[in-house]
Amino acid sequence: MGTRVKILLAFMISFALMATISLTLLGRSMNASYDAIEHRDLTANMGRVVQSIEASLQHLNTLTRDWSVWTEMYDHAAHPNPAWAQENIGNNAMEPADLSLVMIFGTQGRLISMTTHDKKGGKLQLPTLQASPYLALLQTDAHQPGCGLMKTDAGLMLTCWARITKSDSSGDFVGTLVSGRLLDAALTLKLREQTRLPFEVHAARILPQGLQLWPDMLSPPGFGSGDFSTSHDANTYHLYYRLHDVLHENAGLITLDMPREVHIQGELLYRQVQQQLVWTALIMTILLAVAVHFLFVQRLRKFTSQLVKLTEETAWDKRIDINGSDELGILSGKVNMLLRMIESKINILKELTLTDTLTGLPNRRAFDARLALEFSRKQRNGRSLALLLLDVDYFKLYNDHYGHPAGDIALKEVAAALGRSLFRTADFIARIGGEEFAILLPETDVDGAKKMADRIRMRLQESSIPHADSCVAAHLTASIGIAIAGNETLEALVNRADRALYTAKRDGRDRACCDARETRLTASCLKAVSS
Repeated sequence: MGTRVKILLAFMISFALMATISLTLLGRSMNASYDAIEHRDLTANMGRVVQSIEASLQHLNTLTRDWSVWTEMYDHAAHPNPAWAQENIGNNAMEPADLSLVMIFGTQGRLISMTTHDKKGGKLQLPTLQASPYLALLQTDAHQPGCGLMKTDAGLMLTCWARITKSDSSGDFVGTLVSGRLLDAALTLKLREQTRLPFEVHAARILPQGLQLWPDMLSPPGFGSGDFSTSHDANTYHLYYRLHDVLHENAGLITLDMPREVHIQGELLYRQVQQQLVWTALIMTILLAVAVHFLFVQRLRKFTSQLVKLTEETAWDKRIDINGSDELGILSGKVNMLLRMIESKINILKELTLTDTLTGLPNRRAFDARLALEFSRKQRNGRSLALLLLDVDYFKLYNDHYGHPAGDIALKEVAAALGRSLFRTADFIARIGGEEFAILLPETDVDGAKKMADRIRMRLQESSIPHADSCVAAHLTASIGIAIAGNETLEALVNRADRALYTAKRDGRDRACCDARETRLTASCLKAVSS
């Protein structure tokens, strides 16, 4: 056997072993990475579906609370007036509010009135509702505000209830208002358009057999747990989320089918890598008959070393550094293309860590990055930059009194109030701590910052979130510290805003205070903003 044949055989065997090891390591690493990416994407998609239904439930809750503090509603509950009910909470009032059910109970759980409405302008037929366990729950426990799902003759219904009181909190408790909105095809279609996900809601459906449970993946809403189940075939993932009603019994399922795009693309790219590697082996075997060492061996060792190191360290931001336009260069380019795709998917997942899961606002990490960017921009162009730090007053007492679930709901309502206060896309809100929020206002001076602080406090007052243990008001309030960026460091700006927040707390809370380098400006700001 000649030397050239021996070299060719030795190379073919060596390259085959190297390719097998490399592809095995790459395949394992890719599969693990793609499984993790799919896992997170599916969780995020199901989370968006659940959040969309929860948002609709929260909207209904807000409407119910608004109606429950209506003075005329209070008078009607105390002294029923059929004519007033027909005019104000009949079909004409239910249709624009997209309500399917309005019930009013007296103080002893007596049903004063029950009004239903369907999409066609008539009455919704709910013959079994008054004999259902839901009515007993509403009669006994409805003095505690709440929301959830009910199974009715017409299908699943989003339901909220609240105590009927006067808007100024005067007067005795006279009853309970219950409102409902059907989770029908029209509402489901609307939520599908919002989420851009093809989910379905099924009433009275049980889970199929043989599913894999993914526990504690989502923040549990009021109509289910944080668990969901999955199954999959070669091209599609099938997701199932169990719905619970207000009695904590099974009420149905949310189903969502998602294509396995990441997995399919990964398999395709993996096969391309395999094919390129095979062709490279064949071509390079022929070339090595002429110049094994100088044309291939050194570069192949380098390629193998980098590939093995990269797959072992899962360093997806690194690239295979093999230059040239031959097969090995093409192979490295394909692998680098795969690495760029993996790195891009991982970067997308990292962006998800920049969002506060409770309020949906950017979190502390996102705020620090945005603050550094806006501060650097301010230093370059010299335009104003305002920083507002907000702390919900006596929030620990709120949690102690109402419980942490209610505290979470209150934080969501505070976040919503902050969102309603901002009009410009350049303005930035973030939740940076438990009950702490921060607002960045680019190109905003002291007067603009003071107006924003006043608007925020007004929105919180309009939200009228009850706070029985507050020392400053009957509703949830906030203290705000304001600082306008000057010729200083970023840390100095944050410290001044923090000092201003401390001043607002020290001076009695439920107010906003400025901090500035000039004494005259500071005094003006405090006088104009503090209440």
